[in-house]
Amino acid sequence: MKGLKLGLIVSCLVLILALLPLASACPGKEAEAKTLKIGMITSITGPMSVSFKSIYDAAKPTADLLNEMGGITVNGQQYNIEIVTEDDMSSPDGAVAAANLLIQDGIKFIIAPQFIAANMAIAGICEEAKVIRIQAMSVDLAQYGPENYYAFDACMTLYWIPPAYDYLAENYPQVKKMAIIMADDPGGVAPNNITVQEAEKRGIETVFNEVFMIGTEDFYPIVTKALAENPDGIEFVLGFVPWAAGIIGAARDMGFTGPAFCGSPLGDINWLNSMVDPAYAYDIFAAGPNVLSPKMLPIVKDHRARVEEVTGGYNMDNVLPLVAAWPLLQAIEKAQSFDTDKVVDTWANMESLETAFGTSRMAGEELVGVNRFIVGPVPMGRIMNGEIEFEFLPAE
Repeated sequence: MKGLKLGLIVSCLVLILALLPLASACPGKEAEAKTLKIGMITSITGPMSVSFKSIYDAAKPTADLLNEMGGITVNGQQYNIEIVTEDDMSSPDGAVAAANLLIQDGIKFIIAPQFIAANMAIAGICEEAKVIRIQAMSVDLAQYGPENYYAFDACMTLYWIPPAYDYLAENYPQVKKMAIIMADDPGGVAPNNITVQEAEKRGIETVFNEVFMIGTEDFYPIVTKALAENPDGIEFVLGFVPWAAGIIGAARDMGFTGPAFCGSPLGDINWLNSMVDPAYAYDIFAAGPNVLSPKMLPIVKDHRARVEEVTGGYNMDNVLPLVAAWPLLQAIEKAQSFDTDKVVDTWANMESLETAFGTSRMAGEELVGVNRFIVGPVPMGRIMNGEIEFEFLPAE
């Protein structure tokens, strides 16, 4: 009897061991995915919300797309992504309050506000808390450097200026003199200097270089001064669509027929095309994505479909959460850690990563002393006879 009982026990153990692999393979027994919260600060209310609320509108569609792509896996554990958005109320003080709320929630990764003053306002508390913040797109160097160790930029558009001037030289070789008409923005110092240098390299003289005050609505006085220098082209350096449309309208009214252009994004080029008088909608170009173009990458097309389900439309600001979040997740997954010091070190040394605009690399040490900028293909849009042409230019 004892031998029979022992035989039964052994048989049961063998059966249990045989069934264990089947049990572990059962979908219902898989380890559940956890959640990684990423903060995002943008203007949902206030004067800046006219543009930047589009960023908020795209938050959930962005997270849904990233989760459909598998989220991220760290140390064998899968994590779904949740984007937690706080309103900066279009002010630096509001941005600080928003950052504090996210940090109190234990969030260690933040998509930073596009508004430069707001991003600079949160720098101190984010650095102290060792919170990584990534801005989707910028042209201002003052926000970055060793003193802002945890700050990254997904599209430092200073790197877009040289390819933009190659584009100018190829398509408008007649431009030998240009006028710069730009907004009086502290972030414009570096792009202005680089713009003038790149123009000089190609034999283009800057004959006018003045700023207008933010809030300007009548551009005829400054355009009149600029055209008195007989430029072949007008460069914006930086700005927004309404300003560019106003300058173009004033210049064309006064007989200027040359190209109006910008080596950095002015905003959604489809908006610019809609705001310019159709008779004046020619020879206008700016670095920046035409997110409605069939030449955009598949991930952007998928993102567009999700955003359009929610908002009924799609514009350049909608794509910014994806532009920022996707490379951040790649850096975390590459580091296999949520320790922000490890992520920073890994990210700064990544030789290649994928972005919404194509395969890219890390750079920045030559400009700010540390690699904090993602550099890749340059999106370029041009308005010709009321139609928008679009292509990707090679990175510098």
